[in-house]
This record gives sequence, C-alpha cells and structure tokens, in this order.
Amino acid sequence: MEGQAVKTRKGQASIEMLATVGIVLLLLFPLLMLLLVGAQVRFEGLSQIQAASAARLMADSINEVYIEGKGATKVALVNLPSNTQSVTFSSNEVIISLETRSGTTQITYPFFGNVSDATLQTKIENRRGLMPVTFSVGEDQERNAVVNVGYVH
Repeated sequence: MEGQAVKTRKGQASIEMLATVGIVLLLLFPLLMLLLVGAQVRFEGLSQIQAASAARLMADSINEVYIEGKGATKVALVNLPSNTQSVTFSSNEVIISLETRSGTTQITYPFFGNVSDATLQTKIENRRGLMPVTFSVGEDQERNAVVNVGYVH
C-alpha cells in the first residue's frame, strides 16, 4: 500500500507541474502575439520613413545634376527598405512601392529635372538594402538636357 501512495503523489506532482506550465503558456501566448503585431506596425512605419528618405535622395540627385547641366554626373548610395517591391520614375516624381500588411503602399517624392525616356521606362525591382544609383545628364533628340538614371543589376 505504501508504494502505491508514493506513486500517486509523484503523479499528482507531475500533473500539477504540467498544469502550471500550461497556464503560463496560455498567458504568454497572447502577450507574445501582441508584441509581434506591435513590432510589425513599427517596422512598416520605419520602412516608410526609410523609403521617403531614399525617394528624396534620388529626386534631389536628379535636380542637382539637371541644374549642373550637360556632362554632370553623380552617384548616390540609396538604402532601400527590405519590403521594397519596386522603384519607378514618372515624368515628375520618384515612386517607391512597398509591401505592407494593408497591401502595396507607394511613397513618392517630386522633382523638376527633365528625365530621359529610358529613365521613365526604368523600373528597379527586387532590390533591397544599399544600392549605388548613377545620375548623369545627356541630350534627347531635340538636344535638350535630360537626366539618365542607371544602376547595377
């Protein structure tokens, strides 16, 4: 009889320990999920700020070389966020598309420099992190100054 009482106590201690661990896990799981969601929101906010800075750097570089005139060249080291989908150039703005929880978000920054038709067809995709981008001034068919944008694939 005495041996059976010791086994019962060991079994009871094991069940109590498992119940305690289970309760702790039940309490920690929602807390961890809340922290992860909060971190994701902060990450998206920071990536939007980083994309705005990159768009501003590229637009300012276009303006700078355009003002300097034919023959001007500048290489800018652009830091794209890790959730960047693409970078495109319209006739008057740089557009960076980011993947966020709510879908695609576009960050834009305007410029006044005249960009070449080849630049308007340039779409930088699948690039993240530091990337050298070259801005140079050339001529179009009417011999007007235009900015060409290039990057290493």
